Order: sequence, then structure tokens, then C-alpha cells
Amino acid sequence: MRRLGGLLLLSLVSLAGPCFAQGVLTQAAGPVPNPTMLYDYRTSVQLQEDFLGGSTASGAIGRHGFGSGGGSTASLASEANHPGIVRRDTSASSGTVTFLSLYPATSSALDPAWPTDELWIVRLNTNDANTTVRVGSLSSFGSSPPSHGMYFEKLDADTNWFCVTQAGGVQTRVDSGIAVGTDWVTLRRQRTAAGVTFMIGAVAVGGLFTTTIPTALLNPTVQIVNSAAASKTIDIDYFQITITGVSR
Repeated sequence: MRRLGGLLLLSLVSLAGPCFAQGVLTQAAGPVPNPTMLYDYRTSVQLQEDFLGGSTASGAIGRHGFGSGGGSTASLASEANHPGIVRRDTSASSGTVTFLSLYPATSSALDPAWPTDELWIVRLNTNDANTTVRVGSLSSFGSSPPSHGMYFEKLDADTNWFCVTQAGGVQTRVDSGIAVGTDWVTLRRQRTAAGVTFMIGAVAVGGLFTTTIPTALLNPTVQIVNSAAASKTIDIDYFQITITGVSR
């Protein structure tokens, strides 16, 4: 359980626990969870990343070994309320597509049909008309734009965050109404049987997306692209994803 941007995030997996009956502590009905188990692996997958370990080498960033490409990676000193920060920098070469991706290999990517709850905490340091940013799940994470995805986006000319679902190059793109800034922001995307929803902080934005839902495998990714010969950077503080509906 973690409080982020005023939003209390709870595990989507419900585990039986003790309860009180007439002042006596008794065990609730149902299986007793293994105390060494972080979550029920039979029905879900849950990953969290604070970027407190690993190195800046691609495939070794954070404890989950995030991959990267384009530009450079730096580990920054922790800040109050933000332990572990990774910076991605485009460098000063114009048109550089810079990314940080959970899966360096597409063979390990996510099926977009799975029920998922994906969350990032990021800070865009160069909020200007020569910076494009995408945060969420993308297919070709080294391409701008990707062919498939479910993500937040700021194009060069945008001043607000946009919510996007894209399938085979055809997209649905909705203005969130929330301005892009240079402070830390919590971006959350959920996939259910009904469609795709987005949240910024504790605010639901963009409505329910039911069209242009991707079918290609996706990678949780932060992408930044510069359209001028100047360095553009984004800081990543935290990532988490919960996949439910697993049966094994």
C-alpha cells in the first residue's frame, strides 16, 4: 500500500485475514496466505520499481533491469519523498528518440488484453515546444510515434497532457485538460474488459476508451524525443504495474 499524489493504491489481490467477533480475534474464512508471499502469484503479477538499485547500463537499470536506448542515463541523488531517481537525456542531437523500457526484449512484453493497472511518477524538466514525451505502454518503444500503445502524451506544441490509445497507427487522442508542468506527476493507466481509462494524480481524465485498443504486445515505457539540437530530460522516480486475471 502506497499513497501517491493523494491516491491510495491498494493491491488488487484480496487476501484472507483475521477479524474480530465479539471481541475475539478469529481467522477469516478462506485460505491462509503464505506469509512469505508478496501477492498471490496464481492470480496476479505485481511489480514495483523505486530505481534504488542496478546501474545506468541498459538491461541493468533498477532491480528489474530496465532497458534503455538513445541519449544517456544518469542516477540522481534521492530527494524528499522521492527515493531513487533515474534521468533520461536525449543529448543535443536533434531527433533523438530516448526511452526507458521495462522489457528490453519484445518477447517478454505485455498482452494489451490483460487487465492491468500501470502507474508512473515522472518529472519533465524541459517543458517546451521542442520536446515530445510518452508515458505508458508502447509497442515499438524506440519509434516516435509507436504503432500501438496506451499512454499519456505531450507533443511538441501541446501544453496539456493527452490520453492516447493507438492500434496499427490509428489512434484515439483526448485532451486531459491538465497542464504539463515541471513538477512530479503521477500518471496512471488502467485496462479492464470495458476499455482503457487514465488518471493524473487522483483525477480521472479522458473518459473511457473503447476504440483503437491495441492488439500488439506492449512494453511499459517512458519516451522523450527532442526536435531541436538541445538536450531534453525527464526524471523517473517510480513505476508499478498489476496484472490480474492470471490463472496458473
